[in-house]
Amino acid sequence: MKEVLSVVIPAFGRVEPLKCTLHSVARSLRESGREAEIVLVDDGSPEPLGVSLAGFDAGAAVRIVRQENSGSIIARMTGFRSARGGFVTFVDSDDLVHPSKFQAQLDVMEQGDSDITYTDSARVTRGAGGEVTAFEPLRTYATTASSVELFVTVFPPPHSPMFRRDWLEVALAQPAVPAHRIFDPCGDVWLYRNLALHPARVRKVGGHYAGIGIHEHGRFTDCWEKLGVAALGIDEAVMVVCALRPETAELRRRIGEGAFHAFRLLPPDVPQEFERRLLRIWRQSPASAGPVPGGRLFRPLSRLVGPVRLARGLRRLQRPRYAACKTLPDRRAFEQLIGALPPVAA
Repeated sequence: MKEVLSVVIPAFGRVEPLKCTLHSVARSLRESGREAEIVLVDDGSPEPLGVSLAGFDAGAAVRIVRQENSGSIIARMTGFRSARGGFVTFVDSDDLVHPSKFQAQLDVMEQGDSDITYTDSARVTRGAGGEVTAFEPLRTYATTASSVELFVTVFPPPHSPMFRRDWLEVALAQPAVPAHRIFDPCGDVWLYRNLALHPARVRKVGGHYAGIGIHEHGRFTDCWEKLGVAALGIDEAVMVVCALRPETAELRRRIGEGAFHAFRLLPPDVPQEFERRLLRIWRQSPASAGPVPGGRLFRPLSRLVGPVRLARGLRRLQRPRYAACKTLPDRRAFEQLIGALPPVAA
């Protein structure tokens, strides 16, 4: 019987959290009552996951696809291309899935009028033995039928959406932003920006159905500079693709608003090149011609002194200096990271 759902899990080492992920995914698949598969993509782990997981019983069959270490974006794409299900969902190797998640989303997806469903996020609690004891509400996302709003503004974690495979195949056949290792810290942004360029039928399935496991292993989110530079490079590429497409005005507006918001949150002494390029994205977008995003005081003051000048002044007063919040060795390392971004076509 053909698989109804494929769950794609890219992984690099981090075996103990991965075992918890596999257990939770397998349980949710069993409770869905559908034929399904788990596709585990081993992104060149030093010890192959097939060896690390030898003798481990996830509770369901796990098909391991091993690739040369190529990064999380390529690993997701490898898993997607290997998937056989009519629906596809991506789960990170430290995510935990509610037993009812897949059934709840498949019940909606199988009605045939949705390309994407998404759910809310949970705070997952675990017992002394590591077992999951509860999924409690963490974030309740806005309800939208717009793929642009979903992927740019709502921006749920990757374990939230479920996709109709044929829609996803079209959207990812030739990604507008090619994969690059420097984008890996923002693999979710890379995926969502590429998908946002394609209209979709979107439905929300209410419920806090998945969350991130608690562990001591490293995460991409531990380095805000890498996140910021990766997102910058992705958005620069998207803006080039969108430049001559009037139908992308809403996408460009939302990306521009996000760029200006990021500019406002920066330390006052970050590299000027980073500031300049964020502001260029904002100025290239319809957002620069509309109301400046901000609170009740920021908006009227920005009309008097200018939004950029006001934002810089507030950053000097409110934001810490770079040395107080850096996660890279020094400012020079930040500048080198910016310089490593792939060139953007004019």
